[in-house]
Amino acid sequence: MNAKYQSKQNVYGKIVAFFLIVVIAAIFVIFHFALAKVTINVYSQLSDTEYSALIEMRSENSQDIKDDNILGKFLNKEIELAVSVPSETTYQTSTKAGGYVKLINNYSQSQTLVANTRLLTADKKLYRLKEKVVVPAGQSLETWAEADSEGAEFESPATKMIIPGLWEGLQDKIYAESQGMFLKSEPSFQVTETTLAAAKEKIKTEAIAAALGEFNAILADNLKLDESRLFISTENIESSALGEINKETSLKQKVKIYGLVFDEKKLMDISKDKLNKQLPSTSKLVEILPETFSYKILETDQEKEQAVIETKLKAKVSSNQHLLEIDKDQLIGKTSEEINQYLNQFNINEAEVKFFPFWVKKVPKFKDHIIIE
Repeated sequence: MNAKYQSKQNVYGKIVAFFLIVVIAAIFVIFHFALAKVTINVYSQLSDTEYSALIEMRSENSQDIKDDNILGKFLNKEIELAVSVPSETTYQTSTKAGGYVKLINNYSQSQTLVANTRLLTADKKLYRLKEKVVVPAGQSLETWAEADSEGAEFESPATKMIIPGLWEGLQDKIYAESQGMFLKSEPSFQVTETTLAAAKEKIKTEAIAAALGEFNAILADNLKLDESRLFISTENIESSALGEINKETSLKQKVKIYGLVFDEKKLMDISKDKLNKQLPSTSKLVEILPETFSYKILETDQEKEQAVIETKLKAKVSSNQHLLEIDKDQLIGKTSEEINQYLNQFNINEAEVKFFPFWVKKVPKFKDHIIIE
């Protein structure tokens, strides 16, 4: 009796175990088909493409600010600047060597030197002052001198000269230094368009330095200005006349400067957003190249505190046109290697295949479980 009962128990146990295995297998199959998926990330046809955008700068107090506007403001400065630059110099050839000499007076009294005062070099070459000068005590001045006689032998490099007409006790205190003597006449000086332009440029340079120093002293690091965001207008107050004979070209101007203040990083972020919106549906933004970002201020309106800024940048963009051509039916049952072989026909350079869960090694049969990005 006991043997028969034990036998039946063994049979029932095996049946239960069998059905349990079947249930577990069924659950595994169900989960396999429910969870199994493949994700294919496609990277191909990458290109560095340049994009540009127009961005409006608006004041914080503006009543009409859009998401793609950048907030900013104007800073203003007005100054008067006076400068002088050397006038245009013209030399003529001469039979007598000549050049500028610096007369130095280290004595306690001023010294008058008449025209034709002699200057003598250590190798006994004699030169004479062209005009009368007065050298103040403890100071120096520059004047023209030329050789006492004609001839190329009087050409000489920069050197020290004594003044033999002075008392010997003064000759080491009052003397001359030559800048070089050459066969050319005393130069003539004239105010020209070139020298006036140089004076204007010098004023502009000084005005920019002054404005940047003042503006940036009150601005946060992310708002500091550079020359590209400064705008300058000038008005002449005094100026040397064109054609005037003068050693110096002088200019005095009233300078008005205004600068545009905005956050460059924010400007680049807005540019990126505009780029994303410009991309066609068949393209994908892979990477922004921040080092290529640049901008140019096209228009300004101080009264309304508005400006129009053109930005440019380059980005790596992948064309996704081939994604529309991939047939998921052709992928079913393929391994990772077979997927890449199939994709080669679409000139796809690179594809990353990810199966899920870990035991899945082939593309599942359900097309909605095949994800192509």
